[in-house]
Amino acid sequence: MNDFELAQFQPGDRLFSAGDLADKLYVVQKGTVQMLDAKTSTVFATVSAGESFGEQALLPGGIRSASAVAQNEVVCLYIEADSLRRILERQSPVLAPVFEALLLQQSMHNALRRAGGAD
Repeated sequence: MNDFELAQFQPGDRLFSAGDLADKLYVVQKGTVQMLDAKTSTVFATVSAGESFGEQALLPGGIRSASAVAQNEVVCLYIEADSLRRILERQSPVLAPVFEALLLQQSMHNALRRAGGAD
């Protein structure tokens, strides 16, 4: 966990915007973060303590497909994309493709949520 940093956000703070470079993976420690659709700015998901978001950071050159806004006081741990990739490379050559597959699954799930087809 040495590679993780702590960040705090106030209600309404924007953690990132759709179209930004995906440079960090976040884990919520306290509070809730709303994920907003890039086109409509409607909330399609709420991320709470113990959950993560920003998985596009696993992919080199990843771009944010949604915006993230603190709903209340939020405390997150985050890891920079480069640090995360180095950890994966050190652990096993199998981990990176597994995480990329999980990312694709999560992206498809998020697309369904934005379309109103899943909770």
